[in-house]
Formats: sequence, C-alpha cells, structure tokens
Amino acid sequence: MNVMKSLMPLSLVAALTAIAVFTSPAQSYYLAGDFNNWNAGADPMAGGPVQYDFTITNQTPGGYGQIKVTDGTWNNSWPANNVVIRYDANGSATIHFYPGNATDGWLPLANRIGYDDPGNLSWGIAGDFNGWNGTNNLLLPLGNGVYSNSIVVATAGTFGFKFQSPPGSWTGIYFGSDFGANDPNGTYTTTNSPQTVPVVLDLPRGRYFIGNLAPSPVTNTVIFAVDMTYQIQAGNFHPGYSVYVSGDFNGWPSPGSGAGLALVNEPPYNGGSNTNIWYGTNTFVGLPGAAAAQYKFTQNDPAAPNSGWETSNNRTLTLLATNGTLRLPVVAFSDVYPSDVLSAPTPVFFSVNMTNAVGTDGHHFDPGADNVYINGQFANWYAWAGGINPAPAPPGYQMIEQGLTLIYTNTIILPAGTPIAFDYKYGMDPGGVNGGPLDDEAGYAQNHHRVVRSTALNPYPLATDTFGDQYAEPLFSASNPAGGNLQLGAPSNGVVPVTWLGRPGAHLQTATRVSGPWQDLPETDGTNWTTGYVSTNGFVSLTNWPVANQAFFRLIKP
Repeated sequence: MNVMKSLMPLSLVAALTAIAVFTSPAQSYYLAGDFNNWNAGADPMAGGPVQYDFTITNQTPGGYGQIKVTDGTWNNSWPANNVVIRYDANGSATIHFYPGNATDGWLPLANRIGYDDPGNLSWGIAGDFNGWNGTNNLLLPLGNGVYSNSIVVATAGTFGFKFQSPPGSWTGIYFGSDFGANDPNGTYTTTNSPQTVPVVLDLPRGRYFIGNLAPSPVTNTVIFAVDMTYQIQAGNFHPGYSVYVSGDFNGWPSPGSGAGLALVNEPPYNGGSNTNIWYGTNTFVGLPGAAAAQYKFTQNDPAAPNSGWETSNNRTLTLLATNGTLRLPVVAFSDVYPSDVLSAPTPVFFSVNMTNAVGTDGHHFDPGADNVYINGQFANWYAWAGGINPAPAPPGYQMIEQGLTLIYTNTIILPAGTPIAFDYKYGMDPGGVNGGPLDDEAGYAQNHHRVVRSTALNPYPLATDTFGDQYAEPLFSASNPAGGNLQLGAPSNGVVPVTWLGRPGAHLQTATRVSGPWQDLPETDGTNWTTGYVSTNGFVSLTNWPVANQAFFRLIKP
C-alpha cells in the first residue's frame, strides 16, 4: 500500500498484477519512552510521510522524560541514544520525527527528532573552547523553539561541543551529534585565530546549524484557509459572524476581541464555488523551513462551543526554504468534517468481557452481585458514582449479562452529531448499590476508542471489549492515511479479495494503471457497504473484485 497524500482527495493505494498481488505497506512509526514503559509498538505517530507527530500527555509539569522513535519493534529505533525532553506546564510534549536523509545543510543529516518548545528551557553550547560550560556561551531565544547566537573560538582547530539545557548542567538536557543524550560530541573546525562561529538550534525540527553563515531569513506570504461546513450544519456558526486566526504571531487574541487575523469567504476561495471556506493572509519572516508559528482558528458566533476556539490541537506552520507564497492546506474547523460525525441517530452494539475483571480500586468483579455500565461521549459523560455530585446512571446504559457467560451487551442509539470515532468506558457498580458505575476501569482519559465504520448495518457491531483493555481502533483520515489498512489477497478464479477498514465518507476506486483513469465505487462507502466481517478493529469491509491482467485499488476520502 502506497500512501498518496493530498488534501482533496486523501487516498490509500494498493496494486495487483496478473503474476502476483503486492502491497507495499505505508511506513509506520511509533513513540516509545518512559511515559509508556518503553513499549515499542504501543503509540503510533500520526502524519507522514515527511513529518510524524505524537503528543505525550498526563506527565509531571516541568518534568523530564526520555523517548525514542521505533518501527513498532526494537529492530529499528532512532536515535541511537534516548532523547531527553522536558514537559510543558500542562505535563505535555509534542514530538516530531522527520525520517530519511536531509539535504538542507543542517545537522543531523538523517532521521531527525525534535519537539515543541515547552517554554521552560534555556540553552547554552558547551565545548572544548569554553571549558565545557554552556553558561559561557548562551543561546538567545528567537521564538517558536529557535535559539541562536555567535561564539568566538580563540584558536584554530577542531573542537567538540554539546548543547545544554539549562546551560552548565549535565543533569537536564544535553546532546551532540544526533539529539540523543550521551551521543557523540558534535564537531566543528575553525581556520582562523580567533574566529566567530554562528550557532542556530531549531528544537521543533530536531536540527542545528553551526559554522558557516547561518541561513538568511525568508519572507513568506502565508494563506490560511478553514472550511466551516460542518460548523454551519451543526448550528455552531452562522454566516454573518466572523472567523479569525489567533496564534503566537498576534498574541493569541480571544475570538470576541476582534483582534485576530480576520478571514473572509467572498469571493470564494481560490476561484472555487465553496463559500464555506474562510481565508486570509499574513506575512511571516523567519529561518527557512522553520516552524514560524502555532495558531488556531477561532470564531465569534455566540452559539460556538469552547468559547469560539477550535477544540483540536494547536496548528503549526513551517516556512518555505525560499521567499514566496505559502498556501496552507484547507482544513476543517476543529478538524471536524460532516463525514466525521453521525448524520442520524445510529444503533451500535456494545459488548464487554468481564472475565477476571478487576477495578482500579482492586475490586474483583462479582457477577452475582455487581452491575456493569457504559459511559462515554455519546452519553455526555454522565456523572460517575463516587465522584463529585454523583447521581444514578441515565436509563439505557446498563450492560446486560448474556446467559451464564461473562459477556455483557447493550445496543445503544448514538445521537446524531456523535463523532464516528468516539471514546467510552465501562464501570462497575459493586453490589448494585449506586444505580450507576464507578470510574474504575482505567485511569483518567484512558478510554476505549472505536469507530462506526458502516452506518448501513443495523445495529453496527463493535468488536467485543475486554474490561481494562483500552483499545484504540485506527481511523482513515488526513492525519492517518494508513488507518484504512487497504489489503489485497491472492487472486483466484478471476477475482481478488479486497479488504479495508472503512468509514462513512470513504470509498474504493479502481484502475488498470496507477495514473488512472480511476473508476469510482461509491457503493463501497461506509454509508452503504455491509459485506465483511468483525475484527479487533471493528467491521472489515470485503469485496471480491473481478481482475484480468492488472488492477490498482485505492481508498479515497474526497
């Protein structure tokens, strides 16, 4: 499966020849570290193929952690030594991985790992030239995780160096050639006595520049664009109110202040006909290829949730390598498209295995006395028993034991507007005395994450959960093209089995050559398709497609 990335459409491709079926899986990367007990395959990074990202949460604010990027195993991992990171004031850190070789003149030369500046760092450069004490040569913050200064090396020669944070300390963060703690020193050779050497550290991009003149700043005219279609359909935004961009570059003004970068929707964006796209421009000056700003879209409709701020993570723009116009991709406000939510009430079948279930409080499930409930986004996360202002669970959320088994089930109608990929949890009511569940399945924000892949199934059957195993299904989306898991089986009797993890708004196309033309198969959309089987990742769509000499298939989300 080869990933072919574009915003419109997003697609995932597999190919078939008369000799053999072959798929080339999209490369996946994972983040391992002390935050997940160094589990090499537990936490997939999103994005690709140029940049992959993962945000660590729920750590000690201002504390330190160690990480590596893996291929899902320990057969391949980067860098050779662990990267030491520091968490921000919320206990979070967003990590970026740039696989492959780099040709921009910065170091390291391959497989760079960086992370967003947590705002609590100071840097120095320590080396042979200053007694290995970074306090003697501090780097000055330029913003957005970029630090720079010039150092004066007294005598000509080759010297080693490392970056330090805080300067002068060997117990915080320090790295040399590849951003890993205890990795080899970086080196640089001077030819004059003395010689002034410019130094630039770009933390989010995982790279540094030392020696020759640092890159000249570039000027980019940046075009922001956001699609408000879902927000309009949901009644969260009414044309006539305003849409803005707020970020590092303008002091994060609130939506109601009117001080953000104001966007327009007339004339229609880029000569198209969609008047639900709001857009505007701003000029940025900075280092080539540097992360120039974090930002969010905002809107000032009184009906807007979250006080008008996007509910998605901060967005980041990266400047071009040269002067020019940077047209950012059109994104949906809060990253929610109409196809990302249920358009009508949808029955979903839940089941959970309570065999050997033990709550976070150590209580062992007693099927003769205890009850089991479900709670989640679709239930507006009603109050847990034993918490603040507890109340009995609303009707309809108790799980029902199936005969003499320890499988408990319930079919729940998910309201229109529920995300197709949603979170939920189970909880026990020991002795049935509370009339509702304790939050005892797993820790805070450790939820099951499942996807309604076909709204044509009634009810849609989720895979059976195991109490305490907070499984997360993948979703085919712009941030995770590989989530469709498009696969081809062995051809037989003139047909080939094609399987994929479907979703509403995504369908197959086929062609006899990769350049097209592509034949649309709209019947395979997750709003229509019912042929397949249930797996660990929910419903797997299946079709046996007639083939002759050669065929290509792709999963596409227009």
